[in-house]
Amino acid sequence: MKLLRKLIIAFILLPFITFAQDSEIYTFLKSIPGAEVIKKDTTAFKEFYIIMLPQAVDHKNPNSASFKQRIYVGHEGYDKPTVMETEGYGADWVSSNTMSEPTSLLKANQLYIEHRYFGPSTPSPVDWKYLTAEQDAGDYHYIRNLFGKVYTGKWIATGVSKGGQTATAYKVFYPDDVDATIPYVAPINYARLDPRIDSHFKSVGTKEQRKQIKDIQLYLLKNKATVLPAWKNIANKNGFKFTIVDEESAYDYSVLEYPFSFWQYTADAATLPDLKATTADKMARYLIQIVPPFWYTEAASVYQAANYQFYTQLGYYEYDEKPFRKYLKNIDYPNSVFVPKGVQIVWDPSYQEKLKAFINSDPKNMIYIYGEADPWGATAAEIKSGSGSLKMVQADGTHGAQIATLKPEQRKLVIETLEKWLDMDID
Repeated sequence: MKLLRKLIIAFILLPFITFAQDSEIYTFLKSIPGAEVIKKDTTAFKEFYIIMLPQAVDHKNPNSASFKQRIYVGHEGYDKPTVMETEGYGADWVSSNTMSEPTSLLKANQLYIEHRYFGPSTPSPVDWKYLTAEQDAGDYHYIRNLFGKVYTGKWIATGVSKGGQTATAYKVFYPDDVDATIPYVAPINYARLDPRIDSHFKSVGTKEQRKQIKDIQLYLLKNKATVLPAWKNIANKNGFKFTIVDEESAYDYSVLEYPFSFWQYTADAATLPDLKATTADKMARYLIQIVPPFWYTEAASVYQAANYQFYTQLGYYEYDEKPFRKYLKNIDYPNSVFVPKGVQIVWDPSYQEKLKAFINSDPKNMIYIYGEADPWGATAAEIKSGSGSLKMVQADGTHGAQIATLKPEQRKLVIETLEKWLDMDID
């Protein structure tokens, strides 16, 4: 009798019950052929989804093989601006509350896009010839057109470091796709090993600081007999397994890399150790703090796609070994040793030629952000005043330079410029 009474009450109330329905953006995502969609809780956006989007491996032949590219979709509103964050690597670290600086400034939708050939966004089988700047730009062009069906506001492309290179390449191949492009600390290299990077280390900081850094390198190498065992001990305790190069070679690489990483991420002379009052253990810990041994282990193979790009199209850097030659185990320490094993690496200058012509053409609606101390600022985009784009350099800044770290007058100019380009007020 009680069961019958409950059924009658439920029947009477049925017309008044509102069933939850999928939102418009969720419905849109699920309607994409072949897409996999996962909804996530978020406090940063109104809605958040992870989508595995089918992409052509070869955009010049859309009917060829495909792979699925991971995109994190932060939804705010259909008429809001949309920020495309072009990650230069894998995006495992992105969460449902990850928000880029432009997204926060503009209160925008955000598409955080994992780079092809990284993480689950890797084609199978892996055919390295399709890992190019042009094919990568094709990914973003397809995404822009697809999501443009629902996001009708202004569009902004952005990216940090290699992601900034990616955002630039997208602009090179599809200059009219977005309303503004904001690359952060993006190298614009014009050679496989751009000499401007070497020149940077002859002028960055003060003469005394540059000497102090060289003295630290010499200390680490001259005292290898005591510092290397301490370094190995710390590395082993932290689970580092050296399979790409042996332990001593990894140590030498770390010492050679030290100036680059110091100026890229620290650039604070106050943190330089006093060599008159130190120990082997302290120096080993200091070196590991600046140059993590991770980069010389098998675990770093997740970055092999990046190394492939650096040595085929984007350009990279290597070391001045001459002052340290007699203390090094090996004859040479090229960073090309970290490219994918067994893969033919052929340098193709055509993209950099196209990139240089593009930068020299005074491209419009781009804002480049750099840190003055950052070695990657040595190959910063050469933007002319009044050309229709901006280049902002944070004084003494590092690879972490942002709009927020610029001087007040620089931030003001960036905000006013974006307001003009996007036809909106920015709080």
